[in-house]
Amino acid sequence: MEANILHLYYDILNLYGEYGNVVIMKKHLEEQGFTVNVDKKTIGDTIDFQKYSFIYMGCGTEKNLSHVLKDIRKYETQIRNCIANKTVILATGNSFEVFGKNVEKEKGLGIFDFECVTFEDRITGDVIYESLNDNYKVVGSINKMTEIYHNMLPLFKVQFGIGENKKNDFEGVNYLNFYGTHILGPVLSRNPEFLKKLIIEIGTNLDEKFKYIEKEYPYEETSHQLILSELENKK
Repeated sequence: MEANILHLYYDILNLYGEYGNVVIMKKHLEEQGFTVNVDKKTIGDTIDFQKYSFIYMGCGTEKNLSHVLKDIRKYETQIRNCIANKTVILATGNSFEVFGKNVEKEKGLGIFDFECVTFEDRITGDVIYESLNDNYKVVGSINKMTEIYHNMLPLFKVQFGIGENKKNDFEGVNYLNFYGTHILGPVLSRNPEFLKKLIIEIGTNLDEKFKYIEKEYPYEETSHQLILSELENKK
């Protein structure tokens, strides 16, 4: 069975090596028995969003994100349909802000009802988050200039570090199979349980009888545990 991955704006939303999320997703899906195709699309390309099992967007500069916002508007209906059909979408860093009401002073796609408040100073630091419904922790780092305000289901609860704003202890957004978080870089390679969750959703979308094949990934697990241990010592 085929699984098609779309790495959206791969060239200008790849500030912290986010391509690693696509590389590890492809590898793990192949180990689950899928034939995996990866398409890299950017500004000006023609895209049929409906063909993809997994769509990924990474972090970029504020200037590049503005260019993306101008290009992605023509796909708003397709993206809304993908979300309604439970296509697995992951947007990390500042890219998930595109799906809200605004990106700095520009109008966002407005698919989700959240607002971004921009500051002059950067908000940076390492983080430990905990999933709301599954028993796993997520580690990573944040480098942003915005706070997010919304009434949506958050993605994570903050255990250590920076959340979405100063008024609560949550981070990110989750609607159906859409996931948005400010965590930077190859978040999936550092957090194998989060990766597994997305793979199960992708596999189930492709085949309702899909059963996840448990495998050992000692390097990924060890890396996660080492980072988690170091950050917990900072608490």
